[in-house]
Amino acid sequence: LRDVHFHNAAIGEAGTSQQLVHILGLVGLAALATAIVNYINLATARAGMRAKDVAVRKILGASRFSLVVRFMTEAVLLALGAAGLALTLTESAVRWVNAFGGWQIPYEWAFILPVTLAIAVLVGSVAGLYPALALSAFRPVEVLSASRMPGGGRLERRIRNGLVALQFTFAIILAICTLVMTRQATFIQTLERGMPTHGLIVIDALNDDSLKTRQAALVSRLAEVPGVTTVSRSDLYPHHMSDRDNWKRPGSPVTFGLQWGYATPGYFETIGATLIAGRLFDEEHGQDYAQGTSTAENAGNVIISRLAARRFGFTSAEQAVGQEVQPASGDGKYRIIGVIEDIRLGGVHEPLAPFLLFGTKASVNYAAALVRYSGATEQTEMARLRTAWEEAAPDVPFSAQTVSDILAEDYRADANHSALFSIGSAVAVAIACLGLYGLSAFSVTRRMQEISIRKVLGATTQDILFLLVSQFLRPVVLANLVAWPVAWLLMREWLSTFDQRIALTPLPFLTVMLMALAIAALAIFSQAWRAARSRAAYLSSNL
Repeated sequence: LRDVHFHNAAIGEAGTSQQLVHILGLVGLAALATAIVNYINLATARAGMRAKDVAVRKILGASRFSLVVRFMTEAVLLALGAAGLALTLTESAVRWVNAFGGWQIPYEWAFILPVTLAIAVLVGSVAGLYPALALSAFRPVEVLSASRMPGGGRLERRIRNGLVALQFTFAIILAICTLVMTRQATFIQTLERGMPTHGLIVIDALNDDSLKTRQAALVSRLAEVPGVTTVSRSDLYPHHMSDRDNWKRPGSPVTFGLQWGYATPGYFETIGATLIAGRLFDEEHGQDYAQGTSTAENAGNVIISRLAARRFGFTSAEQAVGQEVQPASGDGKYRIIGVIEDIRLGGVHEPLAPFLLFGTKASVNYAAALVRYSGATEQTEMARLRTAWEEAAPDVPFSAQTVSDILAEDYRADANHSALFSIGSAVAVAIACLGLYGLSAFSVTRRMQEISIRKVLGATTQDILFLLVSQFLRPVVLANLVAWPVAWLLMREWLSTFDQRIALTPLPFLTVMLMALAIAALAIFSQAWRAARSRAAYLSSNL
């Protein structure tokens, strides 16, 4: 069932994107991990404020185990309260998610409620375990005899800084992936395909078996539609290359895979192919357009792409004109009369394919009508073609797409993935900054005496501000050092799946680093500024 769900049983159709599910899971886990780190950081930072409460409870007979259970229960109850709010927000967000992805995700309470409760209990337990152990470890004698609240020591400060760095590592990795994916999607949108992609419509309804004997008549009828400049039919068009065989030059043992198809009159003008050597098919030449479509029986003329000419071993397109080629499994020989510029008919994840075209006027299997139009909007021309089709072939439903929409499949999924990563990185950064703000507020409050002494000894507002901000930004810098190699490896692997791709430059890494530092600095600036601007006498009197 899993295979059928993620890979549609219909040939040529995609199922639900498993990669998209993985991305959504990764974004959710990153946000959840960031929230867990926030709770651990703030709970341990504020542990000193509850030290006397713990000491009194221990004097009255409370065991460490009962205290651990108490503090973990607090964390679990907090997670359950957050889960209730999350269920409400998720129910409202499902509509937006369905609209964004074109899905129909049901909101089934029978499944969601128990899973959410289980996750809330698990998250609360994980988040509350370390703070509970830290709080329950206080010794009553040391706490009650101390003049100040216990601060946890250097080890706990390092742990908190490490957890802050972990938070920002998640966010920075997601942000770098977002920028790289966005740039790659933009690159694919502007990729040169070797043909003009606008103003071209593919009517794949012509592929219906009942229309084989009427293909030429239907194309003639479509040519009469206002706005249409040229019409043709072929089985070789964007995202459709059905036939592939091994080919070679006569007498040569070297063979290679070659896509091939049929071109009817007007194909090259309609598709927008560029001739670079020789000539195109011409109805005045008898061997150009065969009446049949059997490559084994009808030797004639063919046209190949530039890449096909190189694969055949010709040093130039001009050298290929007039030469003969043949299928590796057949005896028929075909003469090359022309070479056209390469056209990327396949997807961007596939290597550029060499191809060969036969000329024919007969019916073509798996053919589509190709319509080039001008002087009208896409919607208007599509409506005109639909009307003409319903008049000429009312027994076959009209089905058509613009080439722009067909090629949009090459970048639409990656653009959606980029949007999801951007949402995830924004959420992760926001949660991390909230935690950093709370941690900075508590830390600044605890360091008021230190700040007072520094100001008495001559430290300026700028000195105090630089000291506090630089100390809080150290975990963010560390997060960048950890996140960069991870993000680089992930994006290098992802970009390797594309035949043409952008270069992985330092620009997105530096951009994200500067953004992370700026956002983190803004989050802690108000607390640092308040402490740095306060007067030494006021600070001393309030300690």
